[in-house]
Amino acid sequence: MRKHPKSNSVGEYLRRRVTLPRTFSALRHRDFRLWWFGQMVSLVGTWIQFVAQNWLIYRLTGSPAMLGLVNFVALVPALPMGLWAGSLADRFDKKRLVLIAQTLLFIQAAILATLTVTGLVQVWHVMALAFVFGVGRALDVPARQAFVVEMVGKEDLTNAIALNSTIFNVARSAGPAVAGLLIVAVGEGLAFVVNAATFLPALAALLAIRTSSTRREVKGPAHRQIAEGIQYAGRNTLVWVVISLVGVSAFFVMPYSILLPVFAKQVFRGGADVYGYLMTFVGLGALVGALTVASLGPKSPRGLLLSGANVAFAALVFSFTFIRTFWLAAAVLAAVGFCFVVQNSLANTLIQLNVPDRLRGRVMSIYFLAFMGAMRLGSLQAGYVARYVDVQAALLIGASASLVWAALVAWRFPRLRGVR
Repeated sequence: MRKHPKSNSVGEYLRRRVTLPRTFSALRHRDFRLWWFGQMVSLVGTWIQFVAQNWLIYRLTGSPAMLGLVNFVALVPALPMGLWAGSLADRFDKKRLVLIAQTLLFIQAAILATLTVTGLVQVWHVMALAFVFGVGRALDVPARQAFVVEMVGKEDLTNAIALNSTIFNVARSAGPAVAGLLIVAVGEGLAFVVNAATFLPALAALLAIRTSSTRREVKGPAHRQIAEGIQYAGRNTLVWVVISLVGVSAFFVMPYSILLPVFAKQVFRGGADVYGYLMTFVGLGALVGALTVASLGPKSPRGLLLSGANVAFAALVFSFTFIRTFWLAAAVLAAVGFCFVVQNSLANTLIQLNVPDRLRGRVMSIYFLAFMGAMRLGSLQAGYVARYVDVQAALLIGASASLVWAALVAWRFPRLRGVR
């Protein structure tokens, strides 16, 4: 006779029995569903703020270099805090760390909204709040990345990471378009208000999540724990090669997104609405890329796909610099978004699958620094190249350098293409 599940195990019974298409299999897990929907709302707001902040700075200063500088300021706290935050994630409850970080980001967003709506905002305010944003992100990302596997397990990890990329890119599609319309209609202030409001569902979802991390007995002072993570990443060839590919493309190629306001105004003769549309096409392509990765089977050639997306990402940005037709540029940017998310989702997956549980937070903090640190530094250098040389030259030089590194990795580490 078939036994019915007890009431206190209904959730586990459904998790085992309910089947979803491979593309959405991680949504079987209740806590991940809460996380996923809460973060989707919040990330729309984050992209609204990203676009509105860049446009605000460009309107106030008219300087491409200032665009790079504001984004660089957000990196400054990540340098001393990023690796320490990874150590915290390996020792303490990751959910609590994410909750603290998200609360700090909400406060930062509310202050920026208030200053802008009241007409008091100045460039130094945006700089200071970008620094606070960097503090929140430094605390948030290592714990966030390592927490996903605890909600879904390794079986659904690839799918969960890809679904996280999906919401990131749904937000990347919707956020810039909404921001462009808001800026044109009522100015940057309301865009910042909307961003602050979107943190509330995310915080509520975090409070409702039941999964808690087991505290690990990581012995020794913080600097020794950090050193252990760095040594592991340095000894594991696959990990450091993947991190290097992501870091190089983030430094040399990702600055294209920071310079899009300049292209929107100078090349396509538009305003905030054109900038928002360009970013929306990037997000649409990235959304398709995220769903593609989410649909991959366990035997898919992840290493080969990562390598191909890395090369195509740089090559497409290189070609974008020569385009003067809006719709052709939009199509190329959609392909750029697709390749970017395939590269980064698979890099994240390969690293997490090849790192022991006790080191995951520290190694993911290295990955975060390589990506975010390189992207912010790259934005700074690209902004100054655009100012003193040419905006097209900034992207051409960067894309060429990334292609050279990809060729060197393909030659020196062919084993990556065979990793599944």
